[in-house]
Amino acid sequence: MNIYQHTQRSLLLLIIIIFVICFMIFLMYRFGFNWIGAVVMVLMVCALYLFNSLTVRVNQDCIYVAFGPGLIRKKIPINTIKFTGKVRNKWYYGFGIRLIPGGQMYNVAGLDAIELKLTNGKIFRIGTDEPDRLLEAIQSQTGERT
Repeated sequence: MNIYQHTQRSLLLLIIIIFVICFMIFLMYRFGFNWIGAVVMVLMVCALYLFNSLTVRVNQDCIYVAFGPGLIRKKIPINTIKFTGKVRNKWYYGFGIRLIPGGQMYNVAGLDAIELKLTNGKIFRIGTDEPDRLLEAIQSQTGERT
């Protein structure tokens, strides 16, 4: 049973990809078909499908974080979490799957995140538009209090 489940959509990614696809269609209409433009459009559609949202689920055993349909996902056992906290990402950390100092981050929009310090010394950040609710759900399972 899930203690917490939330899906956050990426409006910025949607706007950027639609713009790129429209621009490629315009270029192909203006200058004729070209394979590079077709490949770029296919890659943009794949990126939109894979990274259009981020779903976070918390249950008694683990935290499950997945992009889009769930092909790209991460499962973090609750017993590997040493400390949790609410953080604000720097704007240049960006969106998607990112390497950050000391670890990794999954994010689709915004700057708010929950930082998990794991027992192996690594950091994992989960971008969210509900930092307080997610932090409370994780801490209810880890027994940690702020």
